[in-house]
Amino acid sequence: MESFQRLPVTFSLISACVVVFVGAVLTAGGGAIAVQPEALILNGGLIPESVAGGELWRLVTSMFLHASLIHIAVNMLALYFLGSFAEQAFGRERFFFLYIVSGLSGGIAYLYFGTFTTPVVGASGAIFGLLGGILGFSLRRGTFSWQNPVIRQLLIITAINLFIGASIPQVSNTAHIGGLIGGLLFGALIATSVHSRKRSSLLTPFALVLGVELILIAAWMILV
Repeated sequence: MESFQRLPVTFSLISACVVVFVGAVLTAGGGAIAVQPEALILNGGLIPESVAGGELWRLVTSMFLHASLIHIAVNMLALYFLGSFAEQAFGRERFFFLYIVSGLSGGIAYLYFGTFTTPVVGASGAIFGLLGGILGFSLRRGTFSWQNPVIRQLLIITAINLFIGASIPQVSNTAHIGGLIGGLLFGALIATSVHSRKRSSLLTPFALVLGVELILIAAWMILV
């Protein structure tokens, strides 16, 4: 209970992903623990072809779906450790906005550069955005340095995970890089006002990044 009070957004996001996963397992009669039902992935995953047909909601639902037990376990572990740091550093609302815009950014990158008919699911785009948010914040504040142990560890983690993503065909590094870029932008925008209590300092960075993302989605819809 104390941990939830300290990190309410992190635990709420983890809970949402776990509830969706467990719900799918129960619906499938307990036979979908290792691998989630294909129908679930097809109906809720991010498929550019379906988004082009007007199913924009897939950009959001795909962030809370996971393909297997290993997939969700790895992502939720990463979300817990990165969320523990980012939520306390940025505050609850900024952390939530960072997560959302990063997840959308990863999805948008997949629309532009992913496979048109292949579904992608998972919170990893948003999680990479947490890495990006911390790095972008550090760049703007002038604390980005290899000598900084936190930054050094995050850079190593980012490089390792991008390498793993490039080595496994089922993993979408496109979404990872997209989420990372979205997080970098948002982190840089909030760097000078992270401790401000003004509502504008909270909403303006979110509105700016979300606005850019909506423009990119609209442009893609026109182009396809």
